[in-house]
Amino acid sequence: MLTQAQSSHLVHECHVCEPRGGCLGMVLLNSEDAYQQLSHAKRINRKGEFVFREGEDADCFYVVRSGSVKSYMVTEDGEEQVLGFYLPGDVFGMDVTESQHRMSSTITLETTSVCRFPHAFLSAKSEGVNLLKITAEQMQRDHNLVLMLARKDADGRIASFLDDLACRYWSRGYSATSFFLTMSRQDIGCYLGLAVETVSRTLTRFQECGVLRVNRREVDILDHDTLRKIAGTRVSNVSPDCCKTVELKSV
Repeated sequence: MLTQAQSSHLVHECHVCEPRGGCLGMVLLNSEDAYQQLSHAKRINRKGEFVFREGEDADCFYVVRSGSVKSYMVTEDGEEQVLGFYLPGDVFGMDVTESQHRMSSTITLETTSVCRFPHAFLSAKSEGVNLLKITAEQMQRDHNLVLMLARKDADGRIASFLDDLACRYWSRGYSATSFFLTMSRQDIGCYLGLAVETVSRTLTRFQECGVLRVNRREVDILDHDTLRKIAGTRVSNVSPDCCKTVELKSV
């Protein structure tokens, strides 16, 4: 069990940590090793630095402590394919090959810090179960991406992307209606399978229709109901109260 001094320090560390309870570490507080793992957060000082690169040895996974990161792969023809964006409290770095090498690269989108958890930390059954619970939401997001790319036009894809971001921010204690896009228009387009010009035109059209207000990377959602209707079909209708949806046909 954690000593009183360790527990007090850990509570302080988690109190100032951005995930605010949406973090894997908070679920693992009953572990004797939690203090040791959480007290060694890896600081990424600048935007554009790698947390890890494709092909490197993989002996750990990460939780975003603050900031945001982008995960991507480079295709055989040299093109970058964005796989996902991770916010405070998100788990990443679980995609490894059978030979325990990284399948993708992850780079910071802004000043970012992460908590590092060695794979050996999951040797206890309870921690493995907890990790599965936390990553289930991210797996659902991946399923939504497949559905989105298969069925939706540009409006539906971007609306779904913004609705998902809003729900993720809300679940972590932040605003669901006003947030900053740490990723570039090019990253968003690559992630959604759209040209960067299409992303920009669609955001402009949403603004002209009164759904959003966009100022460079600052986004204010003015009409969330309409945004969700444009987003259309989701894999699941289970989401935070401010982001609840019903099954709708794609528009």
